[in-house]
Amino acid sequence: MGPDVWPLFLGCAFVAEVIGTMAGFGAATVLTPLAALFMDIKTAIAVVACFHLFGNASRLVFFGRAIHWKTWAQFGLVGVLCSLLGAGLTARVPSVVVKLWLGMFLLCYVGLSVWRPQGVTLPKTPATLVGGGVASGFVAGLIGTGGAIRSVCLMAFGLPRDAYIGTSAAIALVVDATRIPVYVTEQFIPGRMVPVVVSLIGAAFAGAWVGRRLVQRVSPVAFQRFVLAMLALMGTRFLWEGGHGLAVVR
Repeated sequence: MGPDVWPLFLGCAFVAEVIGTMAGFGAATVLTPLAALFMDIKTAIAVVACFHLFGNASRLVFFGRAIHWKTWAQFGLVGVLCSLLGAGLTARVPSVVVKLWLGMFLLCYVGLSVWRPQGVTLPKTPATLVGGGVASGFVAGLIGTGGAIRSVCLMAFGLPRDAYIGTSAAIALVVDATRIPVYVTEQFIPGRMVPVVVSLIGAAFAGAWVGRRLVQRVSPVAFQRFVLAMLALMGTRFLWEGGHGLAVVR
């Protein structure tokens, strides 16, 4: 990715963080497929992981006081371990396979959201938190986005809005901090991308600031429809590219 397209990519990152702050998750889900339009899918996952770390840190500035620490501990500690496993697996499979996984995940997420617009109801038990931590941590390490799973599990506990956003951000922060060293060790982020990664700090904080102010002003229905439509298009693209790439390899 050349310097001429950095502003466009940073603009996408800003919009993704606005969406993620308003929804409590989704910044990586939105930005990962967009980033893959500019760079290799594995580099995209690593760069977006850094961005996600910055974004969650910025959300904690605004919502950190509302964190529900018991929920964070039950969910986040197992998520850290499973994030390591997912990131390690990503490093060992071809990029076309990662694209295929990402496309399948996005389309399944959109399909479930359309089929059950009111969301999936899970029991309010420790098993839900532990299971959610396992699943979201592994998926986050594998394809860079586990926020949808984390959101479904946390919403079962009926946390107030600020507590939900703050707790979700705190969980995601430790997961990101765990998987990023794996991506760096595997050299997913080339040296020429370091200035882009540093620039994402400003995009993340600006997006969180704007998202915090828009969270109560935008129609949630219109907001969800727009995001789902975009994710469906991206999911279809990556599913096709991944499947086509595997066919060529074989």
